[in-house]
Amino acid sequence: MKTPSRAESLARTGALAALALLFSYLESLFPLPLPLPGFKLGLGNVVVLFAAFFLSLPHAAVLSLLKILVSALLFGNPISLLFSLFGSFFSFLTLIASQKLLRGGKITFVGASVLSAAAFNAGQILFASLLTKSHALLFYLPALLLASLVLGGTVGLLLNLLSSRLARLFRVPDPLRQDAAKKACGSPKEPERPSRKDPR
Repeated sequence: MKTPSRAESLARTGALAALALLFSYLESLFPLPLPLPGFKLGLGNVVVLFAAFFLSLPHAAVLSLLKILVSALLFGNPISLLFSLFGSFFSFLTLIASQKLLRGGKITFVGASVLSAAAFNAGQILFASLLTKSHALLFYLPALLLASLVLGGTVGLLLNLLSSRLARLFRVPDPLRQDAAKKACGSPKEPERPSRKDPR
């Protein structure tokens, strides 16, 4: 597949950002009953994870930043913006490791999403503790990490369902299939065993 032009790349990034914002809007209609601001299901992360694994980490970083800024302007407030930025920083660190693990076949979309959600929640709790100068909020961490299994797993399952369709829609090659094809083509063939001749 040919390398997309700059205009095509910008158009793709804009379309993915719009899709991430649409998902963020949908989840803003059903806020989760959690004790701190800024905690959401993270439907927009389906698009961010798709960009990280199917495009590149810089694409994912740009999409994540756009999603956070515009979502805060439309649906949030300055405090939720800071919470999201802090959590996304930790989440992005796990994406760097998850990308390598995913392509090595050592993790799935669900596992990568759970790790990302756990890091996001841990980052937000850490920011809340620094903001309030109270370590009491750290007691929420085990419950939020447990919630990451459910919420992150849900996002990972959605990515499993939508990744092929998104790849076709945005004309993006599937890197996992490409890696599997390379391994299959590059795997050495077993040497043929010499046939035993009949001594008669």
